[in-house]
Amino acid sequence: MAIKTQGRQASSPGLTRRAIINAAIRIADAEGIAALSMRRLANDLDSGVMSLYRHIANKDELLTAITRAVCEEHPYPTPAPPRWRDAVRLAVALDREVYRKHPWTLVTQASARHFSDTTCLDWMTDALAGLTDDPQLARTLTLTVWSYVQGASIQSVAQQLLPGDDEPAQSPIRPTEADVDAGLEVLLDGLERQAKRA
Repeated sequence: MAIKTQGRQASSPGLTRRAIINAAIRIADAEGIAALSMRRLANDLDSGVMSLYRHIANKDELLTAITRAVCEEHPYPTPAPPRWRDAVRLAVALDREVYRKHPWTLVTQASARHFSDTTCLDWMTDALAGLTDDPQLARTLTLTVWSYVQGASIQSVAQQLLPGDDEPAQSPIRPTEADVDAGLEVLLDGLERQAKRA
């Protein structure tokens, strides 16, 4: 037993960055982001804590890595749909799927310390070219859409983020899928009016 422990602490030769990220995602999905720590990861991977730091510098880098990994499960397609409304609808559907599967991303994506990738922002700015040729306005409209999606999504996944047995059906203010879709169409109409005024 002592020899096994010593070997884990010393090298953990089978350990990879991908394995660490996958294990971290499993923990965050099952127990929430607060349950995730380097020590917990080491225990789950039968590894020494210091072995993890050969692949992941710190907790912030870990959160960034797992956020990027789950977003890459549902990438925005290239090229984007030619019609800007279709592009926005598709991006919203992909984002909502990420939030449904991994509710903790609502927190990590909102943290500049943990996620500052502008790839999706650039994609949306380009997709809105049919609506406006002003990149700053396109950025503002994109952030407006994302704020709506995150707000609608957090109500849907709140029971997964908080302890307790509260069921979604028990909340009269929880939006249905139809509510979210209808609200998005209202928002798209508003974006178009704003672009025309600008």
